[in-house]
Amino acid sequence: MEPVDALAFIGRNPMDEDNVFIATGDSGNGMTHGTIAGILLTDLIMGRENEWATLYDPTRKTLRALPEFARENLNVAAQYADYVTAGEVESASEIKPGAGAIVRHGLKKIAAYRDEAGVLHERSAVCVHLGCIVAWNSKEKTWDCPCHGSRYDAEGKVIQGPANRDLDPVDETEQE
Repeated sequence: MEPVDALAFIGRNPMDEDNVFIATGDSGNGMTHGTIAGILLTDLIMGRENEWATLYDPTRKTLRALPEFARENLNVAAQYADYVTAGEVESASEIKPGAGAIVRHGLKKIAAYRDEAGVLHERSAVCVHLGCIVAWNSKEKTWDCPCHGSRYDAEGKVIQGPANRDLDPVDETEQE
């Protein structure tokens, strides 16, 4: 993460449990931000006020960041159009071993991967971070979210955030 204002994000992780904290987006200032994070996060955990809390708050929005924030959110809005498009293949039977594709099951999109042994693995194609539809990355054999960069392995296990859990399982009624 590279904050527009070059100040790290230090504090409670947005959209997570109250006991989950982050220190990220150092912009080349890791030594300084690491020291600040040690002090600030300790105060937040202990329930003490800290004058830096607002400055480094991960949910902050600055005027300078508004154009980038708007661009990012327009990208996210465009990604939600994926909810109404067809799948990449009509049926999971079209997916070759070692490959993955998005399959539409009624109103839902499924991330389907067929391993080298021919076993089909299906998970929801909806990223658990903010709900964008993941895409198959054939080079890395991962499911990648185009909105905020979350990545999942071929079977849907989270390997890179901001997502903090695996892709949701598919109900028995949704599987082919």
